[in-house]
Amino acid sequence: MKLGYSSATAGIYDIDEVFKLAEDLALDFVELTFEVSSFLKNAQSVKKANELQATTGIEVSLHLPFIDLNIASLIPAVRQATVDETLRALDYAQKINAIASVLHTGSFFLYQPVELERSLEALDKSLAALEPAQHNIALENLAVFSDSVIKEPDMLKEITDRFNFNNCLDMGHAFIEQNHDWTLPSDDLIQDYIDTLGSRISHLHLCNNDGKIDLHQATDNGSIDFAKYRDYFLEFEGSICLEVAGGKEAVRNSAKQLKSFDLVLG
Repeated sequence: MKLGYSSATAGIYDIDEVFKLAEDLALDFVELTFEVSSFLKNAQSVKKANELQATTGIEVSLHLPFIDLNIASLIPAVRQATVDETLRALDYAQKINAIASVLHTGSFFLYQPVELERSLEALDKSLAALEPAQHNIALENLAVFSDSVIKEPDMLKEITDRFNFNNCLDMGHAFIEQNHDWTLPSDDLIQDYIDTLGSRISHLHLCNNDGKIDLHQATDNGSIDFAKYRDYFLEFEGSICLEVAGGKEAVRNSAKQLKSFDLVLG
């Protein structure tokens, strides 16, 4: 199992500093966010990312584009722009040998069944366009808002299996979904996702929240008791990304908590 953190969520954009924190905390990887390449030119160039991996032994994962984009958009130009940007990101992921490429599954904003059906068709077209270029794509459970296209474990499993992708299980997202009325009642939706998606889960996003808003708090600061999933973490063979805001201290506290579970890292 590998443990890392999301640099953009932590608010760290200098890539040397990103890798330095991972080294200081003895982490296995850092998760870069592709959009940073767009608004901070050369901040995480392929050359620099590969040089730092070679000198530190720390790997990378990649969050694929999602800012101002919608892969399930009903507007053809928006959907196509999202696909094009995602293909660029997948090319980048391949060049930096990303261990996971995390992909959101989109939203629809008109709240009517016919629009949901059309959004699902749009999502299918987008995922089909990505298939030939896919590099370790891990579809993430989103559903932190009622307008998320894909909700509930069974719905995510169906589309994941159909395109033969992997999954990123965001435990914070699942906890929020559990506490709202747009999903089926569950006492532990995190566990439901684990049980339903099974070996498809190759990547985890961990952060804490209050069950209402995706706060990206440190894992030891919120309503989710991560110790409850210790046995799952111990058996998990993929990568765990600490997607926490709050800077270096939040990353440090979260890494300390996860390591207290006696995880076998590397």
